[in-house]
Amino acid sequence: MKVFKPDEKQQQILEDFFLEETTYFPNHVLLKFLAYFLMSIGSILMLIPYGEIREDKSVLGITAMLFVMGTYFYATQYATYTETLWNKVVQVKELVKYLPVERMQITIFRIRKVLKPCLIYTFVVLALKCGIYYGAYGNIGAIDLLIPVLGMVVYPVVIELFRY
Repeated sequence: MKVFKPDEKQQQILEDFFLEETTYFPNHVLLKFLAYFLMSIGSILMLIPYGEIREDKSVLGITAMLFVMGTYFYATQYATYTETLWNKVVQVKELVKYLPVERMQITIFRIRKVLKPCLIYTFVVLALKCGIYYGAYGNIGAIDLLIPVLGMVVYPVVIELFRY
């Protein structure tokens, strides 16, 4: 059984690879724009109090799916590679054969990259929720804190873990 532990040397190789090769390609700029746009809409919808949408739970599913689609687009820039010479999109897992990097390290790299914006958005949503709830209601329920953490951190990371 492989241990889910990052090898810092291989992580640095991947960091250098993506920094040099895919920073300014148009498809990566578009993927970042779509990712941040969808994650922002999902974050705004996460501010809706659970008590207001208790009867219609489809809003929670739509909100989580918007955020997950945003993280999917964000992670896609680390799952594909655009070749410079032919302007052809290649899966990164095919390039692993030529890099001294294990496939598990690529998964760890993508999860680390996806986790950073997820944690930032979750922190902002939780801070805003606490401020709004204490200002409007005087208290906050545990479910109102648990839903953003599950929908914005746990769910996207689990999906990214089993993506490839």
